[in-house]
Order: sequence, then C-alpha cells, then structure tokens
Amino acid sequence: MKTTTRLLAHERLRTRGSLGTTFGVIALIGVLGSLLGATGWPALSQLGLALGMLAAVVAVPAVQLTLAADYWRTGYGRTGYFTHSIPVRGSTIFWVKLAWAMIVSLAALVLTAGLALLAWWAAARQSGLTSPSYSVLSDAWTTVTAAAPAWMIAAGLIAALASFLIWPVYYYFSVSVGHERRLAGLGAGGPVVVFVLVYVATQLLSLLGMIVLPFGVGEADGETLGIVRFDLLSEMAAGASASNNVMPVGFLAASIVLVVFCLWRTARSWNHKVALA
Repeated sequence: MKTTTRLLAHERLRTRGSLGTTFGVIALIGVLGSLLGATGWPALSQLGLALGMLAAVVAVPAVQLTLAADYWRTGYGRTGYFTHSIPVRGSTIFWVKLAWAMIVSLAALVLTAGLALLAWWAAARQSGLTSPSYSVLSDAWTTVTAAAPAWMIAAGLIAALASFLIWPVYYYFSVSVGHERRLAGLGAGGPVVVFVLVYVATQLLSLLGMIVLPFGVGEADGETLGIVRFDLLSEMAAGASASNNVMPVGFLAASIVLVVFCLWRTARSWNHKVALA
C-alpha cells in the first residue's frame, strides 16, 4: 500500500505540468467562448457558443489522450527503461497509472459539467431558452425519478460514468500489447493496429451481446421504465416500422467482458511481455 501511494504521488507530480496546461487551455477556451457567446455580437456570438460547447465535449478525451501519450512515453519510450527498472512488479505500475487516469478523468468530468452549464447559460441568453438554475435541474430530476425506479437510475448513472472511464483501459491495452515482440516490427504502428482491432471487437461483441441477451429498457408499466424483451433480429427485420422505443442492454455485458480481458492482458504484458527497443 505504501509503494502504491508513493507511485501515485509520483504520477501526480510528473504529469501535473502537462495536465495543468490541458485543463487550463480547455477551461480558458470554454469560459471565454461562452462569455463571447452571451454578448450577442453578430457572428462572434455563434463562434463563441461553438467554442464553449466544444471545450465541454473535448475536456475528458483531451486529458485522457494526454495521459495516454505519457503512458506511451514513460512505459515504452525514452524513459521506458527507467520505469521498468523500478523494483516493483510491472502490473503494479500499470494499476497505479490506470488509477491516476481514472482520478484525472473524474476531475475532467467536473470541468465538463461546469463548462456545459456555462454554455447552456450563454445559449439561453441569445435564444430565449430557460437558463440553468436549481429549479430547472430539480424539475428534471423529479421527471427522471418519476419515470424510472431508483435502481435503474443508479445503474444508468454508473453506465454513463463507465462510458467515460472505459477509454484509458483501451488506450493502455493498445499501447502495451502494440509494443510486444510480435508487433515490435511495426514501430509506432503497433498500438494503432491494436486499437483498431479493439474498436472492431467492441462493435462485434456489442452486436453479439444484444442478440444473446434479448432485453432492453423501455416502457414496462404505463409511463414507467423497466426491463422489457428486445429482439434485435426482429427489430432489424422490421426496418422502418421498428418500434425504436427500447434501449438494448446486451452491449453492456459485452463491454464488461472486453474491459476485464483488456485489464488482465495489459497487466500480464507489463509482467511478462515488455520488449523495449
């Protein structure tokens, strides 16, 4: 535990410069863009709103890609030898780097929420939409709690959060496996090839999961949401006449299986398959 804490503190100190720059630039663009959007100046206002919303959208991917580049550089680049000479198991270093990526991603989500509210406020000033306020958010929450049971809301929030946190797992898996001996000849192309394969596997497994687990979220009792039967093949055969009012959940099981595999395989790569040039 003491070693893990030290490694985590080292990750924070080592990445604070690049992360501070990324967070600062995104926050500056988001705030200035939204303030410009609120002015109502012709053309400049629309540009400002676009920048404000763009900053909110890219905040999480930007910090995750910043850490993925750091993971690549410190694990397999110029300082890779130093990283792998640290007297702890390679998988320990990997888990610490991934934990730091999760913490930073959560911080980026907070920034995303703040920038989104600011962009919403700026857009409301120009279009007459309702501005963000406690009463508006409270009414929205009341609508959600009236339409779905508590367990489904909690599961939905966890699934939404996981959709943001899942990407460092794929990035780190691609970088580590892409640098193993069998792909070493591809150079920097190895991680890119592995990431493309992971993306394709994600799509195929999601499709398979929705076929094998024929369930989804839809209206189960009047206007209340619940788990209902969802036959993907029948929906696809129906074409334009498909109901389209049920969200399948089979892809979630497929994503969990793929994430667990990527975590196990990346840890194994750090312990047994590192091949530095």
